[in-house]
Amino acid sequence: MPNVRVLRFNYVYWARHDYRHWYQFGWVPVTMYAMNLPGFLAGRSLLTPLTIYAGQTSDYKELALNIANFPKFLQLAFPTAVLDHYELLKRGLMVLTCLILLAGFWYLRRLDLTPQRFLVVATWSFWTRTMFLPSMHDRYSYFVMVMLALVALLDRRMIGVALVSIGISTVLYLRYLLNADTAIDLWPLAIIQIINYCGFTAGTFLHPQPEYLHSFR
Repeated sequence: MPNVRVLRFNYVYWARHDYRHWYQFGWVPVTMYAMNLPGFLAGRSLLTPLTIYAGQTSDYKELALNIANFPKFLQLAFPTAVLDHYELLKRGLMVLTCLILLAGFWYLRRLDLTPQRFLVVATWSFWTRTMFLPSMHDRYSYFVMVMLALVALLDRRMIGVALVSIGISTVLYLRYLLNADTAIDLWPLAIIQIINYCGFTAGTFLHPQPEYLHSFR
């Protein structure tokens, strides 16, 4: 799943900057299916790599699992409504995610994607998916935390965002590891993470010029 998120952002970047090497993306399905060859030999369908996420949303019937994001906030704030309208909310969250990404990528037309800004926008793109897509869990956010740590090393404005996000991710992992469901309330963590994401989004698009740490100047 993280690889799919990287691929989508790369498609957008390539479409903006370089059409000459589009054929290189042809290696993506080749390598993906080669890596899944043991599963196919065991009887899995050739469509499984493409449908596994959709199957997860049908199997668990939960807007969010062990993660602090917008669907988890909805799940905890309105539990009855979420149970009664799960399918509608699931599709609505998918549409919302697509609209947010489209709006962000449309705005990118105004910006020159320097290497540093590329990293920030890519991180925002990945975080948007884990923040709004249904049936996410904590492992989907680990790649985002790594990216946030890299962003914080380059842009001192994002140090607080990275520390808060990584801290929440660590707490959620400990919650799962120690089976501490009753000891940790995800509702306030989800609110904090949503605010944190909004701050990162504002820094990415409203004030896109990084404030470099001294050692990176």
